Amino acid sequence: MLAPKAKMGLLRAMAAVWVALSLPLEYLFSGGEVGFSSHWQGGSGYVAAGSHPVLLAWSVGGIGLFAVLLKLEAKESPDGIPSGWRRFGAFLIDFWFSIAILAPFGGLVPLLIEAKRTGQFSWHFVRDYSVPNDEILIPLVLITLALMFLYFAWPLTRGKQTVGSFIVRIRTTPPYGDRGAFTLREAIRRIWFEIKGLTLLWGAKSGRDGQGRTWYDRKTNCSVILIKYD
Repeated sequence: MLAPKAKMGLLRAMAAVWVALSLPLEYLFSGGEVGFSSHWQGGSGYVAAGSHPVLLAWSVGGIGLFAVLLKLEAKESPDGIPSGWRRFGAFLIDFWFSIAILAPFGGLVPLLIEAKRTGQFSWHFVRDYSVPNDEILIPLVLITLALMFLYFAWPLTRGKQTVGSFIVRIRTTPPYGDRGAFTLREAIRRIWFEIKGLTLLWGAKSGRDGQGRTWYDRKTNCSVILIKYD
């Protein structure tokens, strides 16, 4: 039997391997497109969509990993103040993780619609013209963005970590203590300001107070701490 600390180390390693392997897997099985994209300019259009059974299976594994983290109960203790770049690294991991999970399923929707239109299913297609069914891409984009945002916010409402935070050992604490869960409203507000700050690299090196809090930490009355698993 592994000790609790060893189990946490193994789970963190598995999460890191999932993220690392998703990069070459997408390159090998993407066929040039995973998910969907479109644009129109000067009367001409471009519509593409793609997915793959291997990427869908990999996404299911990622969803399972995320579900485990939402149920995980671990003994931990504060281990200092994380650097701005560690926090930014967690954001990049989470951003890629959410895309790697959602893109294969998002691409499957236009593939099925295209198969119904043409009578033949393919795992990839590219068109230089538009059809009425392409209107589905607009709500599909909005749904995908909403799910990405929910991926960041939902763990806070459960008092848990995202995959990126788990891998780099950081935790976002709520306004009223070192542990506990955010309300959904607090979580949404927190993630909104955090994304603004991290995407613009505000606070990565400057603007942090003596407790290591950035402007968006202070704005949402939160702290981000480095933790160790006991």
